[in-house]
Amino acid sequence: MQDYVGYRTQKRKNKQNKKRAVWKWLVALAVIIVILVILGAAVKVYPFNRAWDKTVDGFTWLGRKIRGIFPKSKAPRPQQFLEEGKKTANYLIVVTDQLEGATHTNTVMLASYDSRDQSGSLIYLPTDIRVQVPGAGEDTLSNLVEIDDGRVGMTLEAVSNLLGVQIDRYVMGTDRDVRLVLSKIQPTYSVEVPSKVTFTDGGLKVTVNFSSGRRDLTASQTAAYVTFAQEGKELDLIKRQMSFAPEFLSVSRSIFGEIPSLTARYAGLVDTSASDRQLTGFWQAFSLLKGDKLQQATVPVKEIRIEKSTMHMLDTARLEAFEKKYIKSDSALSSRLRVEILNGNGVPGVGQQVALQLDPSTFKVVNNGNADNFDHPDTVILLYSNDKKTVSAGEQIKNELGVGRIEFRPPSQNVVDVTVVVGKDFKPE
Repeated sequence: MQDYVGYRTQKRKNKQNKKRAVWKWLVALAVIIVILVILGAAVKVYPFNRAWDKTVDGFTWLGRKIRGIFPKSKAPRPQQFLEEGKKTANYLIVVTDQLEGATHTNTVMLASYDSRDQSGSLIYLPTDIRVQVPGAGEDTLSNLVEIDDGRVGMTLEAVSNLLGVQIDRYVMGTDRDVRLVLSKIQPTYSVEVPSKVTFTDGGLKVTVNFSSGRRDLTASQTAAYVTFAQEGKELDLIKRQMSFAPEFLSVSRSIFGEIPSLTARYAGLVDTSASDRQLTGFWQAFSLLKGDKLQQATVPVKEIRIEKSTMHMLDTARLEAFEKKYIKSDSALSSRLRVEILNGNGVPGVGQQVALQLDPSTFKVVNNGNADNFDHPDTVILLYSNDKKTVSAGEQIKNELGVGRIEFRPPSQNVVDVTVVVGKDFKPE
C-alpha cells in the first residue's frame, strides 16, 4: 500500500514539474515579446516591420504607449532652431489645397516660441482677410500663393508686415502632405469635436460628418478635418485646428525620440527654408508645451456680410495689444511707423524690394504705388513729424536702403508717417 501511494505521489509531482516548465517557457516568451516591443519603440529593431511604410506597426504603437509611461523626453537645445543671437523664433506654417485646378491657401499660422521661459503661441490668420502685399497691392491671404506662382514669398511679406514680426523660417505643404505625415505617425487620432461638422473635401476625397464630442478619426479624416474650410467658414476651421493642436502635441510627446527620423524622411516633401535640424528642434520644443506654456489665438477680425457672403476684416484697433500678448520677440513690440512706398524710377516690383529691406518690427507698409513720375534721380524719405522717434526711423530707413535724402513735410494727413519715393539711385540687395 505504501509503495502504491509513493508511486502516485511521484507521478503527480512529475506532472506538476511539467506544468511548471511550460509556464516558465510562456513567461520567457512573454518577456521576449515585451523586450521586442520596447526595442521597436526605441530604435525600431523588431522582426515585424514589413508594413512600416504603409502604416504604423502594432508593436511600434504599443511600444509608444509603454514609453509614454516612462518618458525620456529632453528639452531640445535652443541653438538647434534659434537664429544666432536670438532668444525667440517665429516660423510661418502654410497649407494649400488643389480644388478645380487652382491652388488655394487654407491655413496660415505663425508658431512663435520664446526660449527664455520655454513658452509658445500658435497664431492663426483667417485666409479670407485682405492684406497689404508690399509692392503688389491688396489681396486675400487665400490667393497669395496662387498669384505668386506657387511660392510663399508674398504670404511671408504680408504676414510679416501685418504682425510686425521678423519671420525666421517657413514651412509650406499641401493637405496631402498633412495626410501623409499624420498617417506615418499613427493610424487614428482621438479628436474633441467642438460642434457638429459636415462637409466633403473634394481634394482629399473625404466626407466628414461628426457630431460634437470625442471621436476617433482616421489619418485621412483628421487631415480633412484640420485643413478644409467651406467658404465663409474660415473661423470654423481655426476652431477645429485649435481643438486638435493639444492632441497633436500630446502625440508628438509620445514619439519624441522619433521626430528626428520623421523629419529627415518627410521634410523633403514640403517647401521650407529650415534645415532638418531646425525643424526637429522646433517641433520637439512645441511638443513639450502644456498648460499655460502654450497659447492659441486668432488674429483679431471683424465679420462682415455682403449679400449672402461672409467675410472677415482685420480689426486694427485691437491688433497692437494682440501682438504684444501673443508674439514672442526679443524686444518689446512698440508702435510701428506707417510707411508709404512710391515707385519713382519705373522699375517693376521696386516697392516690394524696398519693403523687404525694412524691418517689419519697426515699420508697417500701409500703401504702395507710383510717384508723380518715374524720373526721380534720388531716393527721398519724407517725414511728416520732427519728433525723435520719426527722425530716428528716417535715419534707419536711409541706412537699410543705403540711399536716401531726408526731407520734412507738414503733417497734412494722418494716413502715413513716412513716404519713401524710390529713385534711380536705389539698388536692391
